[in-house]
Parts: sequence; structure tokens; C-alpha cells
Amino acid sequence: MADYGVLKTLHVIGAVLLVGNVTVTGVWALLMYRARAEVPFRPVARAILWTDLLTLSGGAMLTITGILMIRQARLPWLEMPWLLWGISALVASTLVWLVMLLPDQVRMARPDAVIAIGHDRQLAAIFASAPVGMITVTRSDCTAVPA
Repeated sequence: MADYGVLKTLHVIGAVLLVGNVTVTGVWALLMYRARAEVPFRPVARAILWTDLLTLSGGAMLTITGILMIRQARLPWLEMPWLLWGISALVASTLVWLVMLLPDQVRMARPDAVIAIGHDRQLAAIFASAPVGMITVTRSDCTAVPA
């Protein structure tokens, strides 16, 4: 088994990749929505999907190294509330991403997506369909409202 220090380093790198990419994706989405008249929409949406591979790799690294560290240290993880809360938060955020955000991201990146200048209502509806999107639409001086 790998040295505990190496696992811990990889665990921190995984956390940075996961949290950093989630933050950057939110910023990209906000900037893309605000500049929707000047910036081609689909290429940016596709780039966000590709960067989600970093989110996935960071989350996988975080999970795998976490499990290995727990096993190596022989921690009674079921008796440690802080660890259970952390695991629960990771599972919940992964489910929200898979069930709510990823389908909308894929829909926005599709070549047949009817998202162009003049279709602000459809774009606002896609953004507003997820909790993060609601914040993005609200904070981007959007005048369009979901149908």
C-alpha cells in the first residue's frame, strides 16, 4: 500500500481539483450567460463539459485516497460523525451533479440546441432549472423569465 503521506497529498490535490473546478465552472457559466450575445454559446458549453472531467478525476481521487487512508489508519469511520458528514456531503453533491446539472449541461452543448440571440427565455429556463442556475440567472441582470 502507498505511504500515508503520499495518499494525503493526492487527497488534497483531489479536493483542490474538485472544489476549484466547481467554482470555475460557475464563473464560466455566469460569464457565458452575461455575454451570450457576443460569445458563441455551444463551444463554451462544450468546454465546460470537458472540464467536468477534471471535476470527475478530482472527485475520484478524493474518494479513492480517502478510502485507502481510512483503511490504512484503521479508522472506525462509522463512529466518526465528521467523516460520515463529509462522505454524505460528497455523495449528495455527486448525485445533484449527475441528476440535475449534467443533463442540462449536455442539453446546452448539443448541436441542435435552440439557443441563440433572441432565445433568452429558453436559455433562462435551462439555467433556472437547477439550483445553481437560479443563482446565476438572478445575479446576471437577466430580464428574461423562464416560461
